[in-house]
Amino acid sequence: MVSMHQQITRIDGRTQEVLDLREQVQSAVAKVTDTAADSRRNDELGAMHQRLQSLQEQLLKAESGSVLAVHLQDELQRAKSDASLLKSQLSTDVERTKQLVDAYISESRAKERDAAVQMSNTQGAIAALAGQLHRDTGALTRSMLLPTVQLNGDDTVGSGTLVWSGTNQKSGEVESYVLTSYHVVRNILADTPRAAKEGFQVTVYLDGEKVDVKGKMVSSQPKIDAALVQLMTSRQFPNVANVLPRMQAAEVRVWDPVCAVGCPLGNDPVPTQGEVSSLHNDLNGSNYWMINAPTYFGNSGGGVYRADTHQLIGVFSKIYTHGKGSPVVIPHMGLCTPIDEIYTWLHEANLEHLLQCQPVATVDFSQLAAPVK
Repeated sequence: MVSMHQQITRIDGRTQEVLDLREQVQSAVAKVTDTAADSRRNDELGAMHQRLQSLQEQLLKAESGSVLAVHLQDELQRAKSDASLLKSQLSTDVERTKQLVDAYISESRAKERDAAVQMSNTQGAIAALAGQLHRDTGALTRSMLLPTVQLNGDDTVGSGTLVWSGTNQKSGEVESYVLTSYHVVRNILADTPRAAKEGFQVTVYLDGEKVDVKGKMVSSQPKIDAALVQLMTSRQFPNVANVLPRMQAAEVRVWDPVCAVGCPLGNDPVPTQGEVSSLHNDLNGSNYWMINAPTYFGNSGGGVYRADTHQLIGVFSKIYTHGKGSPVVIPHMGLCTPIDEIYTWLHEANLEHLLQCQPVATVDFSQLAAPVK
């Protein structure tokens, strides 16, 4: 934290430099626009022209070759030389002042950009550090682990994320919905024929408790490997995912820290951490994001969250394998369906309202930047 404070102190110094530069620019501009100085220069030029005109008139009246004519001719040449020198000085002063103003403005803009970049980087580092210093494991569990569910068939296991559990305003009944991967539900229905009529098993995790209920697929979009499952129960569950607002999906960047949560190999929900590795991975005409958080079979359908805000940003879909026959799983190369694709699909299905977005806490940088005593 001391280091962070020192960085901000340096940025404050840069800010003062910018203010000093602005004063210099204003002073230089004042010189250029100084009407009194302009008036004095014009008066000097006017007097110079009057002197030249007077000498020329006297020279015309003087006898050619006389001592007076020679003297007037010399005076006229000196006056012309003085006028030319004055004009040259005035032009040089204006050009130098203009160059000085341009240089000050360029330097001021460069320092402002540099200070803004440094402040942004420092705030990000402070936010990350604050998240580590004030790590609330209970909040992490409620916001990312407990919304995770496990989907089971006779030979298939997968994951999902509870995104809605509340009262349907039209029917007055409690409904709960899980976001998952289409291929998970497809495989369950394929290896568990009775699931088509009876529903398939979904394990919901509560604080210190597991609840097994039935679920059925109510909507799907195979192109983006996404499906929506309704839980066949009237029980309302307390923990649902906080979904990233659609307008913020474009702000996700490579290197953003993420947390992948799923049920690999049928285990209870497991979190792993990593970063966004790539935002452009075309597969069968759809785009997927790649993450390097370790994942394995069974993570499919689970949530991918922003590590700092705990907002759901994607649904884990596929994992890379290498080789044929007995392929080797590459656990740090996973693909997830981006949240903006989920929004598009659910909007077309008139189900977008099931994605809940809640405000997230922000960091008070003025308090965090205070020197440690």
